[in-house]
Amino acid sequence: MQGKIPLPDEQPVAVNALRNKRAQIAGMIAMHEGEARQLRTELIHIDAVLRLFDPETDPEGLPIRKAFPRRMAYFAKGEVSRRVYDALRDGTTAANELAEAAMTEKGISEDDRHVRRDFVNRFHNILHHMRRRGTTEKIGNGKGVRWKLAPTERDLL
Repeated sequence: MQGKIPLPDEQPVAVNALRNKRAQIAGMIAMHEGEARQLRTELIHIDAVLRLFDPETDPEGLPIRKAFPRRMAYFAKGEVSRRVYDALRDGTTAANELAEAAMTEKGISEDDRHVRRDFVNRFHNILHHMRRRGTTEKIGNGKGVRWKLAPTERDLL
């Protein structure tokens, strides 16, 4: 009987693992629903105080600020920095070029505007962060901005 599906009591390990996983996920959902309720309560209180200070304000009309995760699922830990350093070792680069190369390597269509914008923003952010640390230098301003590695003390001697 090749096509026979084993009964649950014939597969106690698999069934038990599935039950445990389901319980875990249901617990996570319950926890996050509780967090969402708490956040909605806090929002109601903030809206009430906002109306006290400015009765003309419509809290529902205010823009929502989205929180972006620190890391994207597309990149492994440290991958964005590594890509930037690799590109800068070869000369100057732009965040758009880095994003396009990464999307091509990962097989992501450049037609997806949201993903492309997120990629470009990730590379812009890391380049600016590296500039604050003194690792990179900005060449130009605006849309055509390019980046290069900052000279080290050894380069200046």
